[in-house]
Amino acid sequence: MNKLWMHAIANIRKTKSASTTLVIMFIIAALLLNAGLLVTINYGSFFNNLKDELNPSNVYFALPDKIYTNEVKSYIDKNKHVKETQTNEGLLLNANILSKGEEKSFAIMFSNMDEKRELSKWKYVGEHLPADDMSVYIPDIFKAVSGYQLNDKIELKYTEEETKEEKAITFTVKGYTEDIYFSSSDTGYISFYLPEDTYQKVRSILNRPEYLTHVVFANVDNVKNISVIESGIRDILKLNSSSLMAADPSTMMVVIDLELIKLARCMMATMVAAMMVMFSLIIVIVCLLVVRFRIVNSIEEDVMKIGSLKSIGYTSRQIILSIILQFSLIAGIGSIIGIALSYPVLPAVSAVFEQQSGLKWEQGFDGGISGAAFFILLLIVILIAFLAAHRISKLNPIHALRGQTTVRKYKRNHLQLEKAFSNLPLALALKNVLQSMKQNIMIIFILIAVTFSGVFGVVMYYNTTVDTKAFAEVPGMEICNAIAVLNPEKDQKETVKTIEGMDHVWKVQYLDEVKVKIEGTEAVTYVMDSYDKKETKLVYEGRYPKNKNEITLAGILAERLEKTVGDTVTVHVGEKEEQFKVVGLSNGSQMGGLCASILADDYVRLNPNFKHQSLYIYLDKGTDAEKFVTNLESRFDKSMLLSAINFDKGMEEGMASYQKVVALMGVAMLVITLIIVTLVLYFVISSSVIRKKRELGIQKAIGFTTYQLMCQMSISFTIPIIIGVVTGTLLGAFYTNPLMSVSMKSAGVMKAGFIVDQYWVIAFGALTIVFSYLLSMLITWRIRKISAYALVTE
Repeated sequence: MNKLWMHAIANIRKTKSASTTLVIMFIIAALLLNAGLLVTINYGSFFNNLKDELNPSNVYFALPDKIYTNEVKSYIDKNKHVKETQTNEGLLLNANILSKGEEKSFAIMFSNMDEKRELSKWKYVGEHLPADDMSVYIPDIFKAVSGYQLNDKIELKYTEEETKEEKAITFTVKGYTEDIYFSSSDTGYISFYLPEDTYQKVRSILNRPEYLTHVVFANVDNVKNISVIESGIRDILKLNSSSLMAADPSTMMVVIDLELIKLARCMMATMVAAMMVMFSLIIVIVCLLVVRFRIVNSIEEDVMKIGSLKSIGYTSRQIILSIILQFSLIAGIGSIIGIALSYPVLPAVSAVFEQQSGLKWEQGFDGGISGAAFFILLLIVILIAFLAAHRISKLNPIHALRGQTTVRKYKRNHLQLEKAFSNLPLALALKNVLQSMKQNIMIIFILIAVTFSGVFGVVMYYNTTVDTKAFAEVPGMEICNAIAVLNPEKDQKETVKTIEGMDHVWKVQYLDEVKVKIEGTEAVTYVMDSYDKKETKLVYEGRYPKNKNEITLAGILAERLEKTVGDTVTVHVGEKEEQFKVVGLSNGSQMGGLCASILADDYVRLNPNFKHQSLYIYLDKGTDAEKFVTNLESRFDKSMLLSAINFDKGMEEGMASYQKVVALMGVAMLVITLIIVTLVLYFVISSSVIRKKRELGIQKAIGFTTYQLMCQMSISFTIPIIIGVVTGTLLGAFYTNPLMSVSMKSAGVMKAGFIVDQYWVIAFGALTIVFSYLLSMLITWRIRKISAYALVTE
């Protein structure tokens, strides 16, 4: 066994360049695989551990003081589905806070940190300081994203609703917190924890009933009954007729369940982890192809050495074992280094996730996952090495000593040079292509794999940086520029006409969100007069409603109800119900994907009190939505225009963290793609130059220049590269969206529709081919050192 180890190490020393290349490739593969597995398995479990620690309720109901009546309180307390409740007082304030040099809007909930909690607790994250005058303990996301440090001043600017006066409250940051429900901007409210005296000061400053709210944390017997409880509260308060988006803040009830929070806070990490694992598997496949190529080549190059080993008594099994040891050692070293490097990389990955989720995830060494990743890589390499080296058992020592790997040494002459119609270097390049089919097939498969992932990266980068329309459509909302919330008690025909005639407005239309029961499941339902004018088309199967009693279901809702196009569903609003035909399925992650779309006429029959409130406004390209909203508010009386929403600003702020994560992932995939292409070409071309050293020397002796030989070899490699790149690019263009559909299904994206820009994809493919050719020319520059004289003297 000792001698076999000596043989394996000697072979590694003999091929230092090729071995180093393989080690680097395994480092990349192991790094991505281990990091991806750690995020996939441990990020979700980290959230679950946090749940166990903080004991969040199944759901919370945020009820403004105006609607938190004794009747509602009694209904919740006595409801048969509610097992346990806890009610806390809070102050809600929509404020602008400075973040990264610009003001961003946040829905802040001030909570009394001295108030006892048994359900939905909170905790400190990292270092914190004792409280003094106007102290605040803010979610960790404000440190991760906005950079607020201990003892920094944080100013909250807000507009007094009654007087329209601009005001501000300034606090001193004394620590950072984690709260399952209120620690991420993607989950609605963000909680600022205040000491008792500071809370009372803020309460006196915000001395109006509309700021006061009551948060009822509740554990229920079954999460499916949350919608039943919510429906009961709405019935008591007669809130069913109100558009959800347009509701008066003083009467707007917010209901958020724990599953929705987990989806919002872990979705991005899950999606990126899936990409990392997929990409690492592609690199593993590339590594295995290269290992097989290297073993087959080494058998051909060292056939006489293998013959001499067999002739002096070494068995085929021992020689095969030495080769397996050689490549196991290479894979083992690369995997250990890659796994070790993945741990310093994870804090950077976690910091990116933290900016979206607010979760401060710190991953220590996980022997189980890392060990599994290591042994998976090692076992696959051993299997491939055994299968590739198994041909040694069929190698006859006599033939091997003659330098023959088989009885038939000479290959068919595919291209006779005397009959070639092109110039000689090109003919020789084509001849090399035909004579090295196995090598070329390997190059083609490798280039297909890496360019496929490269196109994936290009598409992700394009959709998050260049044209963000498709990425913005992921939540499933209609995209406009501004929303006017009108008073339904007034005749709004003239108001709508006036808004439609304002400068830079090219279209307006009503779109309201209401809650209905579909087959007993509470769902957010979009209501429009006609879906023909809808700008954001989200239907992936069927169509939007056109006729009476038609409904389009979100894909996740359709799966939960086990319905598809052509089926019928029962829609309830209060005591009324009707049968609707499912005519389409749509994407959408809002409210966990429990969404639907119906016509306004159909909803009015179910709820005669319904009146449109939310007017979506579409502005000319380049129009400043902020200025338009300000103009809108100054033009109309409060009795006509309840509020105006800058949709552009909200969409930009909501997408920012997601865009950054996905764009970084896309760039990383592109960079790694180029690194893998470089390593593979260096490995293959260097091996070919060494293997054809005698042939190249003879060609130099008969008059070929170094440049001609470089072009000859580069062209012979460029042909399979072109085939691989073109095929991989086409596959990437056609299958990026299906892959994204799989990874984003939990977010409600049943059929992704990301923009695959043909010019960007073609440019990527062309640049990859040019890059590969120039790299081939650079690697073949070593041919200059080959001389006929040196070959003769050797």
